[in-house]
Amino acid sequence: MRLALASMFTLGLLFAFLLSILAGISYFVGIIDVYFLLAFVLVINFLTWLLGPYVQDIVLSMFYRMRWVRLEELDEELAKFVKGVCEKHKMKPPRFGFIDDDNPQAFTYGSAAFNARVILTRGIFTYLNEEERKAVVAHELGHIHNRDFIIMSMANTILQLLYEFYVIFTRMERRGKEERKDVLFIIGVISYIFYMLGSYVLLYLSRLREYYADEFSSRQLDGNYLATALIKIAYGVIARPEDKRSSRLLRATRSMGILDFKAAKGVGMAYYQAKKLKDWNVLKRVFLYDLHSPWAFLLELSSTHPLTGKRVIKLLERSKHPIFDPKELKRFKIDRSKLYGNFLLDVLVNFSFLLFFPLFLISFYLSLGFLSLSHVFASIFLALGLSGLLKAFYRYPEGEFEKSDVLEQLRDVYASPVRGKPITLEGKIVGRGVPGLIFSEDMLFADETGLITLNYEGFLPLFSNLIFAFFKLDNLVGRKCELRGWFLRGMYARVELKEVKVEGERIQSYNKFWAVLGSLLFLLLGVTLAFVW
Repeated sequence: MRLALASMFTLGLLFAFLLSILAGISYFVGIIDVYFLLAFVLVINFLTWLLGPYVQDIVLSMFYRMRWVRLEELDEELAKFVKGVCEKHKMKPPRFGFIDDDNPQAFTYGSAAFNARVILTRGIFTYLNEEERKAVVAHELGHIHNRDFIIMSMANTILQLLYEFYVIFTRMERRGKEERKDVLFIIGVISYIFYMLGSYVLLYLSRLREYYADEFSSRQLDGNYLATALIKIAYGVIARPEDKRSSRLLRATRSMGILDFKAAKGVGMAYYQAKKLKDWNVLKRVFLYDLHSPWAFLLELSSTHPLTGKRVIKLLERSKHPIFDPKELKRFKIDRSKLYGNFLLDVLVNFSFLLFFPLFLISFYLSLGFLSLSHVFASIFLALGLSGLLKAFYRYPEGEFEKSDVLEQLRDVYASPVRGKPITLEGKIVGRGVPGLIFSEDMLFADETGLITLNYEGFLPLFSNLIFAFFKLDNLVGRKCELRGWFLRGMYARVELKEVKVEGERIQSYNKFWAVLGSLLFLLLGVTLAFVW
């Protein structure tokens, strides 16, 4: 019932946006053929909804060697479980596809229950036990049972209509009554505002339906199994960092997979260490960021999936035999004043342009008594330069680069995507930041506790990066190193490099240099516009 109400509320809100625009159009009917537009968009979206699954079949078969299987061929117990769940809920059993890929991934697609498909990779059978596999498939069956394909297709259609209205009414030819043109332009702008708001509403609906698919799974068998499955899937993703084909599959199925592999990497690393130390406290501390960081909350707004830590805790709360009691997380003390104080400062620094720009405008007006176009542009460039300098020194602070490890940084609930933390790490380079991409100058670093991406910037942007990617990076893979840089964490964690020492060789990175220089150039341009032109 709660899922139905939430879905109705979300769709109702989107329909309200749409009907508001249609009301404005109907008042000025005759400018364009609204009915033709509606019919065209609806027909296209209907055909996409109906035929899309068959196109997806071809893509998966051609590029990822997906093949159709009888589930009994892979796991007889899983096949019996699926049959039982489908009979219980009066569902047509979905068609099952198999991709021979070591990365654990599961996803479902289709128009509705009549042509639903569930795709599993070999990694699901490698990393998960029998009950965990059942829990994952039950999650995918939950999407089918809850009619997610239809709901999301309807929501996408509404968004597309809103965008079409924006394009039409803001780019119409200048003819007709001036008053009518002005009103239609306003309707177009409102359409775009509703489209932008609707995009976030759609993402919210996507996250909500993941939660309810989780709940469906936990009603078929204990929620603990899906919780541990999600954790192990996150671990399986990081277990093969340099597999180009597997990485491509993960990126291609990121929005419809069982979890967002980029956001879940920290959980996978924590599980590896927790398993090694036989201590669940390692995992609990990593979950604190997902549960309490205001940055995690904001970054989740633009994600199709809830943060993995939140999903796991909700599942454990429903479990009769959880791997650990979620209430135990309360014993980890968090300094709320520090957490939100840091966040507020991060926001002020990140959006300081919005403060500096009007200040420069006011200063020019008060000192000169008038404003010209050059003063407006000067204010923009001066604000960009000053805010850029502030962000550069805030993101890349100097001082002592504390010796640490990857896991210790992932456990930091106070971590930020804006405020860098100077650290020193020891380990080795294990691959490229984007596996298999020869143009990728960024590196993948591993120590005994986990993996993290290193962001490298050469002395000459683009040119130096390409030279490093083509001729240098492969020679560094597998070699021990010590690095200094700034740890940042948004939806995923990374280190902005200052330098890397590889067996005596010192490689300098210029992230801070270019952030500062770029800001100084903006300042110089602003001063030139203000006082020379």
